[in-house]
Formats: sequence, C-alpha cells, structure tokens
Amino acid sequence: DFEAVRVGEPKEKKLTLKNIGKYPVKYGFNMKKKSTREIFTIEPSEGVLAPEEVKDIVVRFESKKEFKMKTSQSTSDIKLTILEGGSAEKFSEIPINFNVNSVFSKYTIVPLRNINFGPMQYGEQKELTFEIKNNGLFPFNFAIC
Repeated sequence: DFEAVRVGEPKEKKLTLKNIGKYPVKYGFNMKKKSTREIFTIEPSEGVLAPEEVKDIVVRFESKKEFKMKTSQSTSDIKLTILEGGSAEKFSEIPINFNVNSVFSKYTIVPLRNINFGPMQYGEQKELTFEIKNNGLFPFNFAIC
C-alpha cells in the first residue's frame, strides 16, 4: 500500500519472502504491461531462496503524471512466480496487489489575477491582502518574489 505519493517523487516499500520448504526455490517478479514497468521497479527481481532463507525485496514506485490504482487478485499486473529449485517447474504464481494515488500539489490563489492598488499619491500607503490555500494532500513551500 503506497497510499498518496507526490508526482515525481519515488516511494519504496519492503516485501519479505521466506522459503518455508525443505528445498531451494527460484522466484521472479513479472510485469506484463509496459505502463506498469515504467512506474514500478523491484529489486532484486529474481533470485534463489534456500530453505528457511528470508529475503527483503524493495518495490519502488515513481510516476511522472497523476495516477490512481487499487488492484485485486484478478486485476494485478505484478506477479510473483515461484519455481521448483531443481526442475524450474512453476510451483505457484501470486498476484501482488497495490494501492497507489500519485498526485500533484494543488493550491488556489485569491484574487486569481493581480492585486490592483488603484491610483495612489506618492508616499501614500495602502494594504491589500491575498490568500494562498493548499488544496492538496501534501504541504508545500512557496516564495514571493
């Protein structure tokens, strides 16, 4: 579950694999769709697990545009394939579900255009205000130049 992620910023989650069998097994992660391969990376994406061995897998998400998806067992494009160590025969294929919402920062500025002070005499002071409101999911910094 990646939850909310800012567009362009990577987010990593850890997945732990453990071989509870008596024999070594090979594993590999597969992503059929190009769009999935462009936003997810998995390291290591394949390998061998000895009996009782535990291995941490890092799943990294990074999107260059807004993207929202929640997968289920039947809709997931990321699959973990377990192969018998000696024969390389497919033992199991497990869909990896994910939930991600990649968004840009969103804000509003009121008034929308410029602040008009109208006609003023030299040395006269006048105060006008404007509002910057964060409508997004993340805090953001701004500068007035």
